[in-house]
Amino acid sequence: MGGDFGPEVVIPAAALALAELPGAQFLIFGDERRIQPLLMKYPALAACSTVRHTEKMIGNDEKPSQALRSGKDSSMRLAIEAVKNGDADSIVSGGNTGALMAM
Repeated sequence: MGGDFGPEVVIPAAALALAELPGAQFLIFGDERRIQPLLMKYPALAACSTVRHTEKMIGNDEKPSQALRSGKDSSMRLAIEAVKNGDADSIVSGGNTGALMAM
């Protein structure tokens, strides 16, 4: 959800990644209302993606220490937990790198 342009850039990028890595599966964390219409533009990506909804996002201007304390239900934290729990193998984030590293 993060980065300068959010899912409007991330979803097309995931479609490009799928073209390079056929058979990949995607967990996409964030606001489902924003993500789903974008995802439907890429049927192959939609077919191998699961959206996990959250309305909490870490802003690019948020300090890492603040994100660490207040980002419990954020898309970034949920993605990290998915790796920790074995639901995902890795994370790609277009958002606040300092917050990602702190978490």
